[in-house]
Amino acid sequence: MFEKIENIEGALVYHGNMHNRIYFTDADNTDLNTFVPKIKALAKQRNYEKILGRAPESARGVLQSNGFTVEAKIPGLYNGSIDGYFLADYVKKERHINDEKSRKTIDSVKTIAFAASKPQTDPHFSIPSKTTIRELDAKDFPLLEELHRKAYKYHPDQIKDVEYFLTLQKLNHSFYGLFENNELLVSAILDIHVHESNMEIVDFVTHPDYRGQNLSYFLVQDIKKQMKSTGCKTVYAMVRATSYGLNITFSKHGFTFAGTLTNNCMVRNTMESMNVWYYKNE
Repeated sequence: MFEKIENIEGALVYHGNMHNRIYFTDADNTDLNTFVPKIKALAKQRNYEKILGRAPESARGVLQSNGFTVEAKIPGLYNGSIDGYFLADYVKKERHINDEKSRKTIDSVKTIAFAASKPQTDPHFSIPSKTTIRELDAKDFPLLEELHRKAYKYHPDQIKDVEYFLTLQKLNHSFYGLFENNELLVSAILDIHVHESNMEIVDFVTHPDYRGQNLSYFLVQDIKKQMKSTGCKTVYAMVRATSYGLNITFSKHGFTFAGTLTNNCMVRNTMESMNVWYYKNE
């Protein structure tokens, strides 16, 4: 499986060798004094280099006292009123180091994305006539797997398959796709937290022949419309910090920059830092 997902002390924990990392969420009602030693032991056992957690304000103090540092903050992430934090513990200290070239690129991407914060107003900029967007269900998962295989052709370890999508579906994830002539060109997975009134855009995948055409813009546009139907007050996403296109896309959609997660995950063959962007449904 792409990544192991398990419940530890009531928190949802994702971990695996590909990202060489533990990521946990849903720790609102978890006894952190019991939970933290368990995930630190897991990291040591599996030789993971980083532990990342998403947690509310009430958990921040305990995590920081256990060596975690804040990398991003989303105001009102929990039910529109309680701030949310992304906190990291670098088990391997070298994981926290970015070379000068990467730092310059990340800074350049942020500068250009911030400058692009005005919404798209060009009347000719609209979804192509033969393009449709719809929610995907289990019968579409083979198409979703095929898109992943095309996008990660040379990186088979990063291909998410039907089995993994079914696991995510059971964990209240939704799936959306942009089609042209019935061919799936772009997909997005939403992790919907109903009890927190927020949702995360887990990942975007674009057909390699259609990269650079800004098709993800239209998918984000549609996802924002889903917020009212799901009751979510905040939508957020983690985006490659070196990707001009996606950072600009979120900025144009009115998303706000929350912070950068250093060397957070493996994308193709590169360990990438991720920018966190969020949008509030007023």
